[in-house]
Amino acid sequence: MSYEFVVLPAGAAASPGDVLPYFRSRRGQPADDHLYRTVIAGLHGWNSRIPAAASHARLRIEAAGDAVRVTAADSVDRRRTRGSAKDYAEPRVRELIEALITGFAYEIYDARANTLTSPEIRRFVLVDIGGERKYSSLTQRDVFDWVRQLHLLAAIPCLIAEKRNGTRSFIQTYRNSPTDYTVELHHPVRDRRLGTTMTDGATVAQLIWDWASDEWSRLDQVQWEPLD
Repeated sequence: MSYEFVVLPAGAAASPGDVLPYFRSRRGQPADDHLYRTVIAGLHGWNSRIPAAASHARLRIEAAGDAVRVTAADSVDRRRTRGSAKDYAEPRVRELIEALITGFAYEIYDARANTLTSPEIRRFVLVDIGGERKYSSLTQRDVFDWVRQLHLLAAIPCLIAEKRNGTRSFIQTYRNSPTDYTVELHHPVRDRRLGTTMTDGATVAQLIWDWASDEWSRLDQVQWEPLD
């Protein structure tokens, strides 16, 4: 299947089911100037930076008036390129689109998830999932999905997140089983590496999001054990 997104004015569609009819109704109209400058130019910029060897990661961009449809690499490309198409394109394309429309009155339709949303709050940290998937940012939805699917995302079901500020700040979790997670972090005030075990993946995901957001109220309530 295709990884398809539509950017359209906020409030133009009342529900996800209204998005494609709205887009089709705009076909044949020239691209809105504001949409072109804020979104479409950025999408073309993405394509211009993709090397020929990774052409599967280029986007199909279809503008229609005040909306634009963006199609990233699909599952056929993924099989042909040993997984790189999906891993390289789909999550980063959504991140790109959200960055382009943040601060403007646009919404994003995600055909795979069948959702219509405003840009999510995004935290810019380095994420490594089992040494197989690497990201430069995360949203709250991302981290909950990743923790829930750690055993499916990488042969080593481990997620490590690091702050990009030259410090030792990190948090990581290893999924031992559906009800057994090892969690470790570096505490910035205590300057210690701490660890604990948890039985609930959702709690682990919330703590990772809190850490990425520099929100320590829940983290400081955990019964951590010093590891160094």
